[in-house]
Amino acid sequence: MTAAATKVPIPILLILVSFLCPTEFSLYIAGLRLPPHRLALMALLPVAIARLMISRDQRLRSFDVLFLLYGFWTIGIYTFHSGKEGFVYGGSLALEALGGYFVARSFVRTTEQLRATMRAFLAAVIVAALFALPETLLGQIFTHDLLRQLTGYYHPIGVESRLGLTRAYGTFDHPIHYGTFCAALLALFWYTEQRAATRNIKAGTLTFATFLGLSSAPLLCLGLQTGMLVWDRVTRTLKSRMTLTMIGLAGLYIGMSLVSNRSPIAFIATGMTLDPWTGFYRLQIWENGLDNVWAHPWTGIGLDDWVRPWWMISDTVDAYWLVTGMRQGIPAFLLLAFAIILLARSVNKQRMRHADKAVRTIAIGWMMSLIALSLIGCTVHYWNVLHAYFFFFIGLGGWIADPSRAALASFSPLQRPHAPADADSRKKSQFREPVYGRPWGHPAMRAMPPLSARPYGMAR
Repeated sequence: MTAAATKVPIPILLILVSFLCPTEFSLYIAGLRLPPHRLALMALLPVAIARLMISRDQRLRSFDVLFLLYGFWTIGIYTFHSGKEGFVYGGSLALEALGGYFVARSFVRTTEQLRATMRAFLAAVIVAALFALPETLLGQIFTHDLLRQLTGYYHPIGVESRLGLTRAYGTFDHPIHYGTFCAALLALFWYTEQRAATRNIKAGTLTFATFLGLSSAPLLCLGLQTGMLVWDRVTRTLKSRMTLTMIGLAGLYIGMSLVSNRSPIAFIATGMTLDPWTGFYRLQIWENGLDNVWAHPWTGIGLDDWVRPWWMISDTVDAYWLVTGMRQGIPAFLLLAFAIILLARSVNKQRMRHADKAVRTIAIGWMMSLIALSLIGCTVHYWNVLHAYFFFFIGLGGWIADPSRAALASFSPLQRPHAPADADSRKKSQFREPVYGRPWGHPAMRAMPPLSARPYGMAR
């Protein structure tokens, strides 16, 4: 294996660096504000699409097409509502979504490249935490205050305290964004790292960095992934563990409904947050936001203000999935949801076909992080850097769902271990043609003569 194959791809490194760049570093071109991550995605998206289309190592799949359709729908629906302004806004969202997804999809293609990407990502989390730590301890938003004086760009911030500490922004637009960036990939880190000691150190680093944001949603994201990791460990030897788990969750939900005067969702929203008022307000956002969705199911409301009670002064909607359906219509939500479901289904199906057994567990980690991020999207709105980051993470599953030929190649020797070396046998080829895409347990492989050798990594 070459040294280049074990290093993080340069486009991936550029994207990670751009995620850490504060919004004050934006460029203004022809009246458009272009933050660093959009500039990077604008340059890399055409390269990623071209690489996907012409490479023999990957091919356009059904989930790729759905992501593209979601991007086109996003541009079209905002243009329909607001003309030129909507085209710019929708184009920015589509660039972040398609750019983040296809850059990760096209440039991370092997286990080694994913591990290198995770090492670079850990370094990014540490850098983000170094900016956040002084803010948490000293009670001042240093990064944005300093950059406002240097650039003249004012980014709205507020000093908020919880547990006697200050919620840190770091280089991000909001403490929730900072915390989610640090917390989102815990499970993927856990299953990507091979050494137990290093795994624990990385998990501790992510947890400490997430805590500095003092946000309930990122901490809940960590808790969800930790719970799934424990569940996987405890139930590994059980048959039909998924069925048993679903029965257990249903029983827990029914039990909470019977003993509590609040619904389980309301209990979680208000009782498992650092600020109960925040949880209550989010419930009100969902109740009134869904009324807006049902009132405009096909085209959404675009950039118009949403209808809500007079006392809900802020127009902020802290729920990514709700914003998608409310502003872009139910078709946009369905396109995105089905794209993610098809990708996840393919990841689960293809993970057992990879020659590298580590892929089987890495895929589980990716699925756990995906579930956590998707659930947190019900209480957090992904915008700006975090929006691109969400789709970038989704794209990291592409190499598992659409494996390269080399990852699936299996070679089967024909000669029997104790067959007599007669003239006829010597005339026959010692090896078959490579059988691509067939694991050793495939019926066609079992029908072959006994093997005289085993592939590397095969259980003995």
